[in-house]
Amino acid sequence: MKRNAFFQLIHKEDGVYLKSYPPADGGEPLKIEDIINYLDLKRFDNVDLADIKSFVEAAAKEVNAMVRITTKDIIPEKETVVITIDPKRLYAKIRLYPNSSKGARLTFQDVKNLLKQHNVVYGIIDKNIEIMLKARLYCMDILVAKATLPVHGKDAVITYHFNVEKTNKPTVGENGQVDFHKLDMIESVHEGQLLATLVHADFGKAGKDVTGADIKQKKVIDKKLKHGKNIHLSDDGLEMYSDVSGNVTLVAGTVFVSDCYEVPADVGPSTGDIDYDGSVKVKGNVLTGYTVKASGDIHVNGAVEGATLISGGKIVLNRGIQGKERGVMKAEGDIISNFIESSTVTAGGKVITDAIMHSSVIAKDSIIVNGKRGMIAGGTIRSTQKVETKIAGSTMGTTTDIEVGFDPDRLDRYHEIEKKTEEISEEKEIILQTVETLKKRYKLKGSLEPEKLEILKQNSERLKEIDEELESMTEEYDEIEEQMQESKSVGKIIVHDIAYTGVKVTISNVSKYLHSEVQHSTFVREGAEIRIKGI
Repeated sequence: MKRNAFFQLIHKEDGVYLKSYPPADGGEPLKIEDIINYLDLKRFDNVDLADIKSFVEAAAKEVNAMVRITTKDIIPEKETVVITIDPKRLYAKIRLYPNSSKGARLTFQDVKNLLKQHNVVYGIIDKNIEIMLKARLYCMDILVAKATLPVHGKDAVITYHFNVEKTNKPTVGENGQVDFHKLDMIESVHEGQLLATLVHADFGKAGKDVTGADIKQKKVIDKKLKHGKNIHLSDDGLEMYSDVSGNVTLVAGTVFVSDCYEVPADVGPSTGDIDYDGSVKVKGNVLTGYTVKASGDIHVNGAVEGATLISGGKIVLNRGIQGKERGVMKAEGDIISNFIESSTVTAGGKVITDAIMHSSVIAKDSIIVNGKRGMIAGGTIRSTQKVETKIAGSTMGTTTDIEVGFDPDRLDRYHEIEKKTEEISEEKEIILQTVETLKKRYKLKGSLEPEKLEILKQNSERLKEIDEELESMTEEYDEIEEQMQESKSVGKIIVHDIAYTGVKVTISNVSKYLHSEVQHSTFVREGAEIRIKGI
């Protein structure tokens, strides 16, 4: 059996000596650090370091070298253990030192008691302790306790049995004209069709460290099948089926199946506002002042004026929107329009268009402006992933803000939390002052009037609510801040032809103003700066 060299204190009439014992079966030689650490532990003073060095050198050459370290008589020393615990408490080790020649050996129970004193109570390897004591494995690190590692689980998995990756991209002809009539937009389903299946999360199993504390497994995400009307789930909630024939849309993790409501002419005085639980197709125009709201997709063959379109799915405009600063489009999915002018547009997916003029356009995914004109001029453009256009700004130096790199909704929520935190922190300070005043009054008088007691009770309850609210908001704030840090290298702005002066580009909160024209370029963030790279 492999055994390291070790040393022992020997009691003699003329003092106490160190005696060496050689290694066996490839064990390590005697180390001066071991001796010094042991002597420090046992409070031996005035031991000559030169004597220790000579002793270690002699031990390497001869068996049972000896050196006197004191002329005094000492109390016999028992076997000694030095216990080391991993910083993460995944294991514990013992380094055993011999008893002096008149000292006693440790029992198995002695070692167990010492481990308990060091709070090592779990995963103890009894066999290793027994071997260590029986074989006298001195000056060796012996593993005596080992944690049980957690079993990490897996996130839930949803499989959709329909095409969720529709191109949503119109055909571009040889002349550069975008054909908004040829769109691969509709994913048809039939009654009884299997739409999705779910495999629940495996939550794994916690482990335990050597002190008996839990080692938590990684958090996993469980899911459930979410759906709108015209859909049902199997009894176990693991399968999703369509109840009707129609078209299917996946929006923010929720599946919608709907048949389509058609408006044969304009949306205007003859129809009034449209609010439909499903998809809507308008064959004519949507006139100023009217609203079309649908839980599914909205498709308009004609033009949209200063109207409002709100969709739980996609919005497709064959001609475009001339909003007259009143036009609003909001979709949970993509928005595809020939052009966007003087309007406010928000998409949960992509925005694909031929031109954006003097509008506020926000997309959680990308904004693609690559038709025949391919122009963004004026207004504010915000996207999480990418903005791509032929032309940014104009020869007139029109102020045009283009921003990418972080979910605009999350950024707005980030600032909302900052404001709310400040407000309720001020409220908390006022309540604390009131509570402190009432407590002083109680201490002074020994009692409080019933109405004062009620105020104290209500304020104490409100303080608890505020602390819980602050904790929740802080957690959400930290999560968003972490996402913001992770998004620093995400997002780019591509200008295929020319970006004019007056354009401001922002990538993950870092901005750059263009003071001269830039051609055929990609704007990306590197560190704390925005770099311009050629295409």
